Amino acid sequence: MNADTQTLIPMPDGFCWKPRCHLDTLPTGLFLHGVQVASMQQRVDGSWLARLSPEDGMHAPLLLKPCSSFDAGRRGCELWALRHEQLLRRKVAKKLQWIQDHVVLRGRGKQLDPGDVLGRSASR
Repeated sequence: MNADTQTLIPMPDGFCWKPRCHLDTLPTGLFLHGVQVASMQQRVDGSWLARLSPEDGMHAPLLLKPCSSFDAGRRGCELWALRHEQLLRRKVAKKLQWIQDHVVLRGRGKQLDPGDVLGRSASR
């Protein structure tokens, strides 16, 4: 499954579902501009958990929510992402800027524009 998957509810630009890794057969990760912000995880008993990622780091809280179904969990992740959109956009912009500053080779490829990630044009 290579293609991005549409969200279940209308979402702002940049959000999409896709597999978290090459082993996933379902769109289990909610991504914002290529950075995972939430995911669905299947338990051994077949039920689903939604994992929400408002913060990064070792001391960040692990937010796991039980779901009545895969689609109900995806819908819940989307609603959570809508409520926390500005926080998530700032987090993703900061992460992408760090990648730009420390990983991307200058002069090769397209520069990242944090304004695009934050949902506003650089011309403002």
